[in-house]
Amino acid sequence: MASDKMRALLAFAKLAVAVAVGYGIYYIWIETRGDDEWWIPYGAWLVSTVMVFVLLSKLNKGADG
Repeated sequence: MASDKMRALLAFAKLAVAVAVGYGIYYIWIETRGDDEWWIPYGAWLVSTVMVFVLLSKLNKGADG
């Protein structure tokens, strides 16, 4: 069982990775489809960040048991 500090560090790392992936999708979207409405790339950033965070959480739970 991991300590509270280690779990907090892992949660922060998962969030950082998820935000980085989301920003990558946002950046690619802006570079390739810059003529979309202003909120569409931000929505893609938000949705992809949440999806990656959830998938990383599921992956971590699968490793525990």
